[in-house]
Amino acid sequence: MPDLAKNYRKKSYTKCDKSKDLITPKYDHTQRSHSLHLNEVNITCCYKQILRWGTDTKADNQFHLQPCSNFHQDFVVPQRVDGIITECRRLTDKKLLQKDAFGFVQPKGQLMNNSFANDSLESESFESRPSVLLWGIDSMSRMNFERTMPLMFKYLREENWFELRGYNKIDDNTFPNLMAVLTGYNLTRSMSVCRPNDVGGLDDCPFQWKSFKAQGYVTAYAEDWSEYSTFNFNFKGFHKPPTDYYARPLILAVERELPKINDMNIPYCVGRRHFAEYIYDAAIQFTEVYRNQSTFGMFWTNSFSHNNFMLPSSMDTRMLEYMRTLSESGVLEKSIVIFFSDHGMRFGQLRALKTGFLEERMPIMYISLPRWFKNKYPEFVHSLQLNQNRLTSPYDIYATLKHILQLDTPLNDLPRPEGCPRCHSLFHEVTETRDCREAGIADFWCTCQELGEISKSEPKARMMAEQLVEATNNYLSDKKLSDICQKLQLNKIELVQRQMVQGSNESEFYVVRYETKQAWAIFEAWAQWNNATQKISTSVTRISRLTSYRQHSGCVRDAVAKKYCICRTK
Repeated sequence: MPDLAKNYRKKSYTKCDKSKDLITPKYDHTQRSHSLHLNEVNITCCYKQILRWGTDTKADNQFHLQPCSNFHQDFVVPQRVDGIITECRRLTDKKLLQKDAFGFVQPKGQLMNNSFANDSLESESFESRPSVLLWGIDSMSRMNFERTMPLMFKYLREENWFELRGYNKIDDNTFPNLMAVLTGYNLTRSMSVCRPNDVGGLDDCPFQWKSFKAQGYVTAYAEDWSEYSTFNFNFKGFHKPPTDYYARPLILAVERELPKINDMNIPYCVGRRHFAEYIYDAAIQFTEVYRNQSTFGMFWTNSFSHNNFMLPSSMDTRMLEYMRTLSESGVLEKSIVIFFSDHGMRFGQLRALKTGFLEERMPIMYISLPRWFKNKYPEFVHSLQLNQNRLTSPYDIYATLKHILQLDTPLNDLPRPEGCPRCHSLFHEVTETRDCREAGIADFWCTCQELGEISKSEPKARMMAEQLVEATNNYLSDKKLSDICQKLQLNKIELVQRQMVQGSNESEFYVVRYETKQAWAIFEAWAQWNNATQKISTSVTRISRLTSYRQHSGCVRDAVAKKYCICRTK
């Protein structure tokens, strides 16, 4: 294994500075209160309430801070307050000593009063209505998870979580892979039905949390890195809060108001905490506040995994603490927990390895089932055990979540994902002979390919690479982007692999990796080669960019075209 993967631990990451705390939050969920404690004298502290503030196109992108209100030792935060920015100053000269942000999952009366909040019904309700917790990390492959988070990997193994080792992504980046889980749609249908480019479009989208909400569940969604979050990067976001608890106003305020330390252009430390901790702390609070009710929550982070494949090692110990908290608080005995990712690294050094093809396409997918669930549904457990080593996709997770709401419904009567009508709940056995098309996975993303390397010097290799570059230039031209994007030219061929099992003598399938002269950008394509015409057939939108394009594509807003555009310099 190359040094970049073997020696990842040699880089040291400094923990965010948590020293000299003047104020700390104290949570008392039995009394449904949140207190702020002062740890010093001769100081004065105040808090600014964070409010969701935007309208129309800015509805999901603006926040407002109320005037700063002084608070005292053991101050109880009002239940109307979901997030605050705090400031502590010295009394003598008003020097700022500490500035922090705190989020609170507050109990809401209309949610606390439903029938399942009654403690006397607790056992019956959870054994017919398990809670669901989606705990996500962006860009985390199975292989890199084992490398960079060995403590978590060991914990999940020892605690007998179910690992889907044949889990394969269905599309390029976060949005389509999460939409397959949350709506059952492919990318085309997600764009047309959910209309993320229109104000209010996503509000009408049939997300999983709506189905759970309709069944009396309390819902939550939280994600860090506001600019690049799943439903806001190049999209309009939500016009109305999509769930009962929605953390975006807090995250917007945290990023704007507190000092940041970036790692590879992502806010990593924000204030004196890891950015991801704001999200996972909210998950812990959510499960505690509504511990006597059925809940559905998705908590997703990007900040320690998206751009730097080594950085997850800095969160290994902290993540293990979160998992142990879930266990000790009883959440794992009441909830089906899915610990997962959307894909592996899509660019950078790790993706450039020969194993990068698998790194990108095979994210982590772990599932924890409560003990009572295993006892009550042994046939579901048996199927899930078998499915650990079979080909699965995000569409199967969608179907499994639907099944949780209808546990006593026969397989043939359960909802199927529109994007993959043959996919089904993982509580029923997946066939050993299943192929990628049956799992809703296009050939380009399929890891069930047996590939053999061929010489880069073969004339055919050069012809394919040049035709791929030409096809990309034509794509940019059709998008009317030729005036602002440079015309690409082939520099060199990095790798050529051929599918070993051929369907016919007329055509062959290849993976071609090549570099352009412009920005030394590296691309990878899955192409069909026609031996008779000496031409390739491929979809340009399925060509992957293996090097970061953030600094090269600022002149283009189109999320797909950004991968191929190298902006012209003025």
